[in-house]
Amino acid sequence: MTLPGNPPWSSRRELLARAAVGMPAFHPERVTRKPGRAEWKHLAQWLAELWPHDEYIVIIAEEWRKHRPPGTQGWRRSP
Repeated sequence: MTLPGNPPWSSRRELLARAAVGMPAFHPERVTRKPGRAEWKHLAQWLAELWPHDEYIVIIAEEWRKHRPPGTQGWRRSP
C-alpha cells in the first residue's frame, strides 16, 4: 500500500535524482542511498564476469585522465 502524496523520506535530492534517471516519483526504491555490502559484492561479481581481465579499470582510468582538472596532468611536480 502506498500513501497519498510524497513518501516521508523523499527529499528534494531524491526526487531530482529520480527525475534525472527517469524513475517514477513514488517508486519504493531509493536512488540516492549508499549500496549495502551485499550489493557491492554483487556489483564486483558482475564486473568480474563482464570484464575478466580488468578492462573496466582501464576504461575508468582513461575516462578519468580525459576529465582531470587543469594542472593535475602530471603525477609529479616539476622541480
